[in-house]
Amino acid sequence: MGALVSGCKDGSGRRRILGLAVVGLLLALAGWGGCVGVDYQAGGVAPAARPVTPPAAKVAPIPTRAAAPQTLHQGKRGVTPIPTRAAAPQTLHPGKRGVAPIPTRATTAIPEIIPPNVESSPVSVDRIAYIGPYGDLFTVKPDGTEVRRLTGSGAAAAAGGGPAGAYLAQPLDLSESWAWPTWSPDGTRLAVSRVQVTDRRSLRVSVYILDAQVGRSRMVYENETPAFIADGAPHYLYWSPDGEYLSFLAATRQGLTLFIVNPDTAQGAIALERGAPLYYSWGGDSQSLLLHSRAAVKLLRPPFAADTAYRLVDAAGFRTPALSPDGRLWAVAVSGNRGGTLYLGERDNPAAAPQGVLSVGPAAAFMWPPDGQRLAVADQPDAGGGVFERLQMATSDGRVQTLAAEPLLAFYWSPDGQRLAWVALDAAEQVFVWKVAAIGELAGAAGPAAGRELLRFRPSGEVFTMLSFFDQYAYSHSPWSPDGTRLVTAGRTGPVAERRNGDAAAGARVYVLDAVGDEPPREIAQGGMAVWSWN
Repeated sequence: MGALVSGCKDGSGRRRILGLAVVGLLLALAGWGGCVGVDYQAGGVAPAARPVTPPAAKVAPIPTRAAAPQTLHQGKRGVTPIPTRAAAPQTLHPGKRGVAPIPTRATTAIPEIIPPNVESSPVSVDRIAYIGPYGDLFTVKPDGTEVRRLTGSGAAAAAGGGPAGAYLAQPLDLSESWAWPTWSPDGTRLAVSRVQVTDRRSLRVSVYILDAQVGRSRMVYENETPAFIADGAPHYLYWSPDGEYLSFLAATRQGLTLFIVNPDTAQGAIALERGAPLYYSWGGDSQSLLLHSRAAVKLLRPPFAADTAYRLVDAAGFRTPALSPDGRLWAVAVSGNRGGTLYLGERDNPAAAPQGVLSVGPAAAFMWPPDGQRLAVADQPDAGGGVFERLQMATSDGRVQTLAAEPLLAFYWSPDGQRLAWVALDAAEQVFVWKVAAIGELAGAAGPAAGRELLRFRPSGEVFTMLSFFDQYAYSHSPWSPDGTRLVTAGRTGPVAERRNGDAAAGARVYVLDAVGDEPPREIAQGGMAVWSWN
């Protein structure tokens, strides 16, 4: 990841896009003492985006191909080092001789996407995982009842119905702390980071898989050095959509490293990529990984191994590349001296020139909805802003619509693709604002939609990190309920308070927000971060 993993130093060839006044306000609101910001790769940029003229013709759908068998790269137990062999063929690399640049053609429509045929889980979990004020992992029902403690001395014990019930009559274990849980797609397991203080007062940093019912745990990776990827973040954890693999970022002696592991086998974690900044996403069919490592965008297919990566393009002006829900299309943004353009390429035909679909500002973030029929894009009209200024949607029929025109930090598609939630910034009152709108309402609006306000709050440090890098965390840590009717977040709603060592202890609360009705926000727990199960 970008600034999240590179600390306060600007890396070679990168630009820190931080409007001092706006970012200073963001940090003050979150009480953040670190250096988290919105970082992008360097590249020539223009001060404003170009207008979009949708063409009349659509791009033909990409035919479906049979998926290759999915097997991990075989090697010795433990971590397989990244080979130092020659790079894979490079099909697009603007600026270098002898390689075809991305064509500057007219923008085209979003191709129609075939949603992956994935059977839904017969079990409805509908629970929220959160980290309590003393570093233990809990799950709870959306109404705040049936609190389940999965770590610590009271693990797996039901602890009453109120937000404080889980902490009553429970001994504290300050020798360990758990962080950043993420649900498996079927809701049966949680991946979580563990930080333990040993008898010799040294740190052990590791990744565990926990049974979501009883808390039974198994370690799948231990850091070779007790380093974090960011303040408060030992790792970044992200399941494959089919739940077969857990991918994660960890700090190693060689730098930030992307690993993949099958928790159900005895084989250790496999190192796939090293370097920073590093962002990535899974295809919805779990048959591909799309990486943005430094400036290079790479595609990995089974068997997943470092030496199988295919270099697609060098691109700047965005963080996380996006694979369509069926895994057949990839989206990246390329910035140049005249602004930026969002491009789509074919996974199964990587040598084909990508198609431009939308002109964007010099920094952009974008995500597909579950049906893949449109792309939502947030961008900045100039290179000096610390937040996005516009939220747009490009559809499969070639239309481009501005959904919101206000300072915003993040946006999220609902699981059914029928709603968009975003987090706006009210600089005058120094608060963040959760907003939501139905796609039908947005499509019928004459201009940018104001959205319906759900909560005015100041995020915890963990939530501020998730919002600042939402285009990565949205794939792994969902704020949406499985049915798309509610959202979960954590922070404070009272006066601005100085952040102490540990947001939860300083008073952060977990809130459930009604995205379709008019119920007021419900406080369900005390904690600094929370994430909803996928089912």
